[in-house]
Order: sequence, then C-alpha cells, then structure tokens
Amino acid sequence: MKKLILILVLAISFSEMFAINSNDSTFVRPLNNINLNFFGDASIISVNYERLYFLKPGLFLSFKAGIGYTQEFQLCIFGPCESPPEDYITFPHHFTFNIGKKRHFFEFGLGGTIIGGNASHNYLIYPLAGYRLQPLKSKKLTLRVYGSIPITGLETEDIIFLPFGLSFGLSF
Repeated sequence: MKKLILILVLAISFSEMFAINSNDSTFVRPLNNINLNFFGDASIISVNYERLYFLKPGLFLSFKAGIGYTQEFQLCIFGPCESPPEDYITFPHHFTFNIGKKRHFFEFGLGGTIIGGNASHNYLIYPLAGYRLQPLKSKKLTLRVYGSIPITGLETEDIIFLPFGLSFGLSF
C-alpha cells in the first residue's frame, strides 16, 4: 500500500512538473504594457496602460486606458491665425482582440477617446485594426502600428483625427 501511495505521489509530481514546462506560453508571457502612442486615438501623444488577458497561446484580449494631448486644428492660408490653437487633454481607451503566433499578432477592436475642453465633440468612437509585436518575456519592447477612422464625430472641426497611430512600450 505504501508503494502505491509513493508511486501515485511521484506520478502527480511529475505530471505537474511537465504541465508547467509545457509549450503553453500563457504562463510566461507578460500581462501588462506601458505604451507611448504617437498620433492615432485622436491624440498627438499619449501615455497608456494596457492589460492583456490570454485566452489561448495565440489569442488574447487587450484593454487600454491612458491620458494624452492634442491641439486644435487650424489652417491659416493667408497670414497668421487670429488666435493660438487651443490645447486639449485626451483620455483614449480601447478593447481589442489579438490573433497570432509567438510575438506577431493581428489586432482588431473598438476604441474611444474622451476630449476634455471646449471641443465640438467630446467623445469619439472608432474601430481599429493593426499589427502588434508582443514580446514573450517581461521588460521587452512592444510595438503597435494601427489604423482607425471615427464612427462618431466625423464633423469635428477643431480636432484633426489622424487615421494611423504608432505605439512603443515596455512589457512587464
């Protein structure tokens, strides 16, 4: 009876050890990112925190929230503008699905930006799609190149919405 219990305990121990060392990368991947975005998300520049939720090794969800800066769009053809451009604080956020292998992912989802100040539209919603380089280990560089076009606020006169964005960050 003691030998049976010893064999059972050893078998469970070895199976647990092999389960941890499996090729499933959800155990070793970093789940958090800090990003610096240039353009996109109705911001000229923004700093964002992102949380990743892995469903499978090649599929994860991403939730992002941040704070950014943008300026009023002015086009002054004949001489200087009458007033300096107005500055705005932005609060970009998004929810995306990411499908891929190892470090390379196709990203698609829905985003929004709250624009603080006297903008003609204070909230923009937009679909987004792009490429993501997500590292396998912590303290490595993340990269996102994405495009988006607003669904709401297309007639925004004072904010220029660039249809692309670039994001660099650090995973942890």
